Amino acid sequence: MKPPPRACLLAAVAATLLAQQPADPTERLAKARALLVARASRLPDYTCVQTVDRQYFTHLHPQTPHTQPTCATITAENQRKGHNPTLASTDRLRLDVKVSHGNEIGTWAGASQFGSRSVFDLIGGGPYGTGMLGTLIGDTFENGGATYQYLGEDTTNGTRLAAYSFQVPVDSSHYRVKACFCDTPSASPGRDWTTTPFSGVFWLDPDTLELRRLTVQASHLSPETGICEAVTTIDYQKVPVGTGEFLLPRQSVIRVVSRDANESQSTAVYSGCREYLGEAAIRFDDAPAEELAKEKLPAIPVTAAPLPAGISFSLALTSPIDTDTAAAGDIVTAKLRKPIGTSDEVLAPAGAMVQGRIVQMQHTLRWPRHFTIAIRLEKLEVGGVSRPLYAIGDAPAWKSPLVAAFEFRTSRSHYVVPVGDESNWVTVAPPPEERK
Repeated sequence: MKPPPRACLLAAVAATLLAQQPADPTERLAKARALLVARASRLPDYTCVQTVDRQYFTHLHPQTPHTQPTCATITAENQRKGHNPTLASTDRLRLDVKVSHGNEIGTWAGASQFGSRSVFDLIGGGPYGTGMLGTLIGDTFENGGATYQYLGEDTTNGTRLAAYSFQVPVDSSHYRVKACFCDTPSASPGRDWTTTPFSGVFWLDPDTLELRRLTVQASHLSPETGICEAVTTIDYQKVPVGTGEFLLPRQSVIRVVSRDANESQSTAVYSGCREYLGEAAIRFDDAPAEELAKEKLPAIPVTAAPLPAGISFSLALTSPIDTDTAAAGDIVTAKLRKPIGTSDEVLAPAGAMVQGRIVQMQHTLRWPRHFTIAIRLEKLEVGGVSRPLYAIGDAPAWKSPLVAAFEFRTSRSHYVVPVGDESNWVTVAPPPEERK
């Protein structure tokens, strides 16, 4: 017999679970967990666009030169009335996130492929979390070591919800924290990942058994993490993916309090979720090197060699960069102001198009207030032929010599880099890791 479509199976499971809704909170929770597990097991591979706005707050409590407040002191102070941290800077990221079998990998939005590079290395530091689209549901609701307690009913925006608390001990936890000094977006991550226990609260619709919100708190963190507390709140909604409709995050917020009393908050919004139908093999960051070598990934066509090193050229933007909407990960375009070439030939005429990518979009609110937009050039288009472009800019480098950080000083909270804005660059040899 031909098996029924996946969507029909899910509908049958959901109909069975929703029949004769129990009034008993324990039985209701059991059915809700079964429904979540059934949906998660049938969720196809998919991708979403993730836009992340991050805020960084300065020291909240006075310190002496040789001491720091304890986490207990910081928590007590933050619970007092009048807690009002000072916003020091913000930044924004835009990523494509792919989920397969509950695992997440990410790359810059619109990139041609997903690779094995860690998203934490890609974004260059600052607070960021994974698992909202995949593993966190399983670690909370499929975990045999988790314990639950019914808290009663809440009414949120006129909707009646059933609240439950939960706890997951370290022996059953897959929640990991990496040491990170998150007071600035350019802060360096720590050395190791640390598995930690976690707890929280989730809210269910008592009639449909749908998960509406999940809050996860990790507060028993080792000193090596540099963090006192990390709290994640996720709001869920139904989203069509492939032939079915599934429960996916609408927004997640991560609040981190570090041991130096600084704070950060990272708000991620998810959009454009769709089934992933690509044929490329999926590579994960912790896959062994020998497994990656065996994968038959489609080759990236190289249509022309990179430009020779040592060629100076000038660019003019062909589209504005609006700091209200632009994010690290966005593509920027420019054109050559003058022809470039060697003594023997012209390699590209004036007006040839250049594509680059923003890799940092930061707003510093401390004096002198300014925006920092870091850009890496990617390719040059000449007559329909694309060639890789490696160059250093006339602005200070950011994280890599190939990334130029342009600073725009203004006291305003909004700035637009206009069309025609000019920058100067010099070609260099490809880095060793990108040489064929």
